[in-house]
Amino acid sequence: MIEIKNLTKRFEKTVAINNLNCEISEGMIFGLAGSNGSGKSTLLRTLSGVYEPNQGQVIIDGQNAFDNHVIKERCAYIADYPYFFNDSTVDKMADLYRKMYSNWSEERYLKLCSMFPIATNKKIVNMSKGMQRQASVILAFATNPKYLFLDEIFDGLDPVIRNTLKTLIIEDVTDREMTCIIASHNLREIDDICDKIVLLHKGTL
Repeated sequence: MIEIKNLTKRFEKTVAINNLNCEISEGMIFGLAGSNGSGKSTLLRTLSGVYEPNQGQVIIDGQNAFDNHVIKERCAYIADYPYFFNDSTVDKMADLYRKMYSNWSEERYLKLCSMFPIATNKKIVNMSKGMQRQASVILAFATNPKYLFLDEIFDGLDPVIRNTLKTLIIEDVTDREMTCIIASHNLREIDDICDKIVLLHKGTL
């Protein structure tokens, strides 16, 4: 379960998240809709432990999420603009993830690589935005996360890959009670998959 309590995140004088309160149950696909600049990405980065709150708390499974390696191992976060090292390939990143995540599944990694049309030995930085997202999806799902945070994940994906990803999300929520939070500025992209959708505006629900 995710508990967001009086959460505020500021960048100098800009308030990105403003005293936000919310609870997200396990096994739910939770949609986070809002225009660009509404605070969606900031909220996901705070949930995943990338940002430290200025005020309030993010509690995941009863523990503070920030700087907590036990909680971070249960989470996977795919940013709007995925970052990879210049020489990274999917296979090289998989080597790193194997060492970081105890729930890493080699069987699932190989299955995911066969599902997505991506060359796992090619440099990811030379790929299109859509292919970079597919690389991120393969690596994230192979860790079997309990919590999955997706930022504008469908942007740049063709309809076939988009449907494949939605199927993966639904299967993991159904089979493993994974909790998934999907942030999007396009409500139509997420309204057919989410159990609940909230609107974020100026850092407030």
